[in-house]
Amino acid sequence: MELLEKDEKYIISLLKEGKKLDAIAFVKDKTGMTLKEAKDYIDKKVNNEYYEKNISISKEDKEYICSLINENKKLQAVAFLHKEKEMTLKEAKDYIDREVLKNKITAKKPIHKRGYIFDEKLDILIPNLTRQKKALKIMLSIFLVLLVITLIQLIFLDRSSDIKMIILRYSISGILLLIITLPLIILNIHIIKNKLKKLENLELSNQFEVKAFISNFELFLQVLLILIFIIIIPIFFVKINYKDYKGIFYFFVLIAITVAGIYELLKILKNKKYSLNIDSREIALLYNKNEMKSIKIEKINYINFYAKKSRRGISSNIPVIQIFDMEKNIFTEMKVKISDYILLKKYFKKYEVLVNDEFNRL
Repeated sequence: MELLEKDEKYIISLLKEGKKLDAIAFVKDKTGMTLKEAKDYIDKKVNNEYYEKNISISKEDKEYICSLINENKKLQAVAFLHKEKEMTLKEAKDYIDREVLKNKITAKKPIHKRGYIFDEKLDILIPNLTRQKKALKIMLSIFLVLLVITLIQLIFLDRSSDIKMIILRYSISGILLLIITLPLIILNIHIIKNKLKKLENLELSNQFEVKAFISNFELFLQVLLILIFIIIIPIFFVKINYKDYKGIFYFFVLIAITVAGIYELLKILKNKKYSLNIDSREIALLYNKNEMKSIKIEKINYINFYAKKSRRGISSNIPVIQIFDMEKNIFTEMKVKISDYILLKKYFKKYEVLVNDEFNRL
């Protein structure tokens, strides 16, 4: 037996009230479906596969809602949507919360960072290569001047003059410093240029995978430290004076640090197995290539990109993505490569997903 229009409306009303089990039971009784078939039918409705709710909010209504939000009258805005647009209180509240978040993001002042400029195409801050090239030219000029001064001093070297010897020492020191610094600056400019070129050539496809990023240097450092502690422990064990409680205490501290280090290493290796599989309008979280859960683009509340900070307040240069569902729960959180960060920003921009970018740099 097929469901009538009034039955569909009744099912939708049950879903609005959060009575999913009642909706499944109703479909099962009304149509003669099996329990699994009824559940699948309702799940598809919940996921908007068959049912899409389109609430038309005019430009005037949006302006009015924005004015209420700006005046900090959130309750009035919720009441307006609930009454005028026949939204449930939860739907109205979620809509207003989203608008508040959108206003906060759009109202943010443009990020200015010394030595960086904003790239419109990549939509991030990038190192100011023009300034770096100017600095390089100045340093090259200084290098040449110091080189000429040093050569002249060597030709007319007077060891009896303390002033001339001091000038010579400083000139040679400056030359040596610039010999080390200049190649590093040139290399840095070259690396940034290549990186920017690759990022600009990135193309967004309907299907791509984003793997959790783990720094090889971080991994190497973690392994190295563990190995050092593993070597130190037996040496300390042999040389320890068991009558000295302080020595025994330090021995157990070493063991505790080693165990903690191994635990952190295992966590890093575990996190490396996570990935996101983006397929058109759906994002799946994978662990070791196996799907754990998925979310449709319509079910995403907003995206947050940020950089983790150390205890000293130094920001990491690795972006972290957070995906929030409509209930504001974190669907996933993981570190990603810069190239994946750019791709993800393009992807979410394409589907008009709200993005709060606190990372926003190369």
